[in-house]
Amino acid sequence: MRVLFDVTHPAHVHFFRLAIAELEARGDQVAITARDKDITTELLDLLGLPYTTLSSAGRGLAGLVGEMALRDMRLWRFCRTFRPDVLTAVSGAFAAQTGWLLRRPAVVWDDTEHQKLAHWVTYPFATDVLSPDCYTKRMGPKHRLYAGTHELAYLHPERFQADPEVVRAAGVDPDERYCVVRFVGWGAHHDVGQHGLNEAGRVEFVRALAAHARPYITSEAPLPEALEPYRLRAPSHHIHHLLAFAALYVGEGATMASEAALVGTPAVYVNTLPAGTIDMFCDYGLMHHVVDDDEALRTCVSLLEDPSSGARAREALAQVLGDKVEVTALIVRTLEARAAQGR
Repeated sequence: MRVLFDVTHPAHVHFFRLAIAELEARGDQVAITARDKDITTELLDLLGLPYTTLSSAGRGLAGLVGEMALRDMRLWRFCRTFRPDVLTAVSGAFAAQTGWLLRRPAVVWDDTEHQKLAHWVTYPFATDVLSPDCYTKRMGPKHRLYAGTHELAYLHPERFQADPEVVRAAGVDPDERYCVVRFVGWGAHHDVGQHGLNEAGRVEFVRALAAHARPYITSEAPLPEALEPYRLRAPSHHIHHLLAFAALYVGEGATMASEAALVGTPAVYVNTLPAGTIDMFCDYGLMHHVVDDDEALRTCVSLLEDPSSGARAREALAQVLGDKVEVTALIVRTLEARAAQGR
């Protein structure tokens, strides 16, 4: 079997990396095409995954349209040489359109309901679209739900064990009481009109947290000089180990909030954007979704002052794992079946 993985976002590297390893281990041929966005190529390099970069993320609507035309052409040319039996991607506009042009099946994985533009340019061309069973929309006959989340592809306990030595090697004491803080860049098309923590109040917010736990910040956007001492300088592919030993995660990023929940760390998601995955974790008691700074700080302090918050999160995680599947195995089975069936 020949599989083309089109990776366009850092989170997609983690989603696919174990499926790639499993396919390669049994002799299937795999190719990775990448998009230079945030730390996508950095992660691929750190994990030792060979790839071909086809484009950089376009800025604004015009930039995205221009990138789509260019990247579709380059991906089409790449696939004409590689000749995949199946293409796959998360969100997946480029893979779906190229698969449609080449008459090759394209399997798209989607957990983001509010990406309306992405759905419009992806779903008509995809062969299959798979989403977690907490997805709040139904998108037609191509759309199927599975009992899991994207993050379970790499954080299910059958696939991931947190290592305190990795945390120490990153310069963080796993026995220290610390929290991970995440600021996003707000540059995606679905971020328009949305907000998280007040940018002007970030210094005061982090300093207030520091009275209860040492903050470590990961940020897509530039940090104020006053917050530079709190910047997390660990390798990006070690973030899940750091989340696992944290007393708390708080931030604007939904993916990292979900990752924190799936390693049993209490999570506070501060963003006006809703998502079925976020709602699901809140229902289990693993996450708190808030939309303003004052409520976020109160929730964080309450969790940090509660000696049982970590134990409750781990109990809730056990319930989640009992209800969900191991997603990497699902990815492999799905690609096998679609490659065998064709488009």
